[in-house]
Amino acid sequence: MSIKKSRGKPGVFSGSARRQYSMSSNEAVPAYAHWGGLALRNSGKEAMTAFTGIKNWILDLMFPKFCVGCRSEGTFLCAACRAGLPSPAPSCPVCSRRNFTGILCDPCAEKTNLRRFLAPFPYSHPLVRELIHTYKYTGVRELAPLLADEISSYLHRYAIRPAEPACLIPIPLHRRRERERGFDQARLLARALSERLSLPIAAAVIRSRSTEQQARLDSHDARRRNVADAFRVIAPEAISGRTAILVDDVSTSGATLTEAARVLREAGARTVWAIVIAKG
Repeated sequence: MSIKKSRGKPGVFSGSARRQYSMSSNEAVPAYAHWGGLALRNSGKEAMTAFTGIKNWILDLMFPKFCVGCRSEGTFLCAACRAGLPSPAPSCPVCSRRNFTGILCDPCAEKTNLRRFLAPFPYSHPLVRELIHTYKYTGVRELAPLLADEISSYLHRYAIRPAEPACLIPIPLHRRRERERGFDQARLLARALSERLSLPIAAAVIRSRSTEQQARLDSHDARRRNVADAFRVIAPEAISGRTAILVDDVSTSGATLTEAARVLREAGARTVWAIVIAKG
């Protein structure tokens, strides 16, 4: 197979190519993986780790990583650009009152069905927006662990830990949208978070109908109507009596999280949190 590098902006083609030629987590590893005369027997976790390491080395060689911010080579987010990212303290997402816990004010909680809301970054920052767009629309799936690390560090910084029993619930894409995009960004982020927070993922909610992209709608009312009755709990036993933690990439109006939290509470969740990468 002949592969030609793009002459476009560094990083953009790299992400697209890495998405196209890298193995997804759902694909099986062959019994023997040969490269450069090396044969790896598929004997469980060690073989998977070795194969993944070789695969990533080849991808880095053919499609090097570039910092989303400054385009320096070697990583998707260099230390200098990371140091420039603002990370405001947790606050109520409705009235913006800073409280260092993410717990919603009682009057605000009644409007959203959420108990806590946590977002390490503001979506208004250009580099935060570029990171999320690169992950979500360019399809650089390797950003999921980096973003999960940022969320995990944020929770640790403010000593926030959900009361057990708790589970992560990614905001689901509709099947049609997932086919178009090629992956479900919230589910991939939840998987990375699950490893870092040692919390299970509950596949308890589906998107029961297709909706317009919230980003294309101007008003809060339009976004609220767009997702009304768009979610359905299919496994109430998985969330009954638990702290259900919704996971998504961005929250702007909060309409999606509010609607998903509503069906979770009605299905028996003890309380509902929301964790996103950025708040708009």
